[in-house]
Amino acid sequence: MSQRERNQLQSWNAIHRAAFELARTSGPGAATVDEIAARAGVSRRTFFNYFPVKEDAVLGTRSAELDPLAVERFHASAEDELTRVVHLFVAVVRTCLPEETAASRRRIIAEHPHLRARLAELLAQVEQLVHGAVHAEAEQGGLRLPGGGGEHAFEALLILAGGITKFTFTRYHESESASLDPFISESIAQFRNVMENTR
Repeated sequence: MSQRERNQLQSWNAIHRAAFELARTSGPGAATVDEIAARAGVSRRTFFNYFPVKEDAVLGTRSAELDPLAVERFHASAEDELTRVVHLFVAVVRTCLPEETAASRRRIIAEHPHLRARLAELLAQVEQLVHGAVHAEAEQGGLRLPGGGGEHAFEALLILAGGITKFTFTRYHESESASLDPFISESIAQFRNVMENTR
């Protein structure tokens, strides 16, 4: 990490901590951007350089991104289509829901459930990015479903992979485990088992 990157991370963490603490003591509605910025020792402009909305600062979340490395792994993967798409979903979710802020996020959402609305917005961003990447891969011939199936089959694949991803993160948050990774393959296997045994 360069010095510039370390400074950016320190600023991001300082703003998040200030927002989280103010939201816990005064409530998210009372924690204004100006108060958060003052407590973090940054300007209002700097606040918005790091967080597009106040809720992201409180939750320790970021806007979703499609990391080129994640797309490359998706493209190069020899796994089956469902596993590939789930891993792509997970990679994009990780860009907006950092694991290092998961514990504080769980705590503040438990106290202020309305903050889930921001998570829903971020997950909609994730879906849009993943859908675009999957369709691009399909158009290049790098993604196929057994027996064809056309556009509806791809939509079904995306919905199923999204559901598995949600299930994975739900189990991870409920467990308070330090790592998400074990839950990914377990969740895929569980969904496959349910589908096999309900035909």
